Amino acid sequence: MHGSPKGRPGVAPLARAADWCARLQTWLMAACLVVMVVLLFGNVAMRYLFNSGINVSDEISRLAFVWMIFLGSVLALRDHQHIGVTMLVDRFGPAARRVSHVVCQLLVLWMLWLLADGGWAQTVIGLDTRLPVTGMPLAVFNAAALYAAVAMGLLTLVDLIRVLAGGPLRAESSPEDPLV
Repeated sequence: MHGSPKGRPGVAPLARAADWCARLQTWLMAACLVVMVVLLFGNVAMRYLFNSGINVSDEISRLAFVWMIFLGSVLALRDHQHIGVTMLVDRFGPAARRVSHVVCQLLVLWMLWLLADGGWAQTVIGLDTRLPVTGMPLAVFNAAALYAAVAMGLLTLVDLIRVLAGGPLRAESSPEDPLV
């Protein structure tokens, strides 16, 4: 295929979009880390060398940290890197594994709905509250949880549909390609 990423010839457009989103999130996480390091190091250096500092460094660094954590949680879910205890499920037969996977994914969707609902409510509330130094709305922090809940909900929904359509469970999927 002409536009497909290396190592994934012939992938579907949805998988290519997911790959592109994952790369974008990775770059955004790297940008958050760079912002944190530069601002915090610069602030410490300014305090020791010039007895002054960068006023916005704490708020911006905190914002970058919050977004980096939530972006990372979405990527971890996509790559199946979250902690999973499969001690009991490993003893099940194939049909019981499939049923338990569907039940677990439905529970995850419910929890993500609660997170999205709370994230939306907090984002709306935070629109009128300003951070003391930068003056940015507090909603920029709360929007990270909303984004993560929606993105993880989409990933979970795709996985649930794939399994209900007869696709392999994650434990049976290819370690080289987490979308299989």
